[in-house]
Amino acid sequence: MFHYIVYCLGIFCMVLECIILLYLLQNMIYLGKIIRYFSLLLMYPILYPMQKLIRKSILNTFSIDLSPYVLLIIIFFLENVCDYLLTI
Repeated sequence: MFHYIVYCLGIFCMVLECIILLYLLQNMIYLGKIIRYFSLLLMYPILYPMQKLIRKSILNTFSIDLSPYVLLIIIFFLENVCDYLLTI
């Protein structure tokens, strides 16, 4: 049972990585209104708390939003933890 939960958490992290990468790609290259709306709709519940944390931290920059990058690093770490737990 534990392996199924960890496996599902790993898949969830992969999906979140794809959504964050789509959001970052959409910010660099204009992909259309529908993709922009879709990525913002999916990213807002994840991104808003991270933006609040970064505004109060040392990483606060006024010109660049670092919250998607920090979120991506955290999700990569969680995915590696899930992979490690599955190998045990």
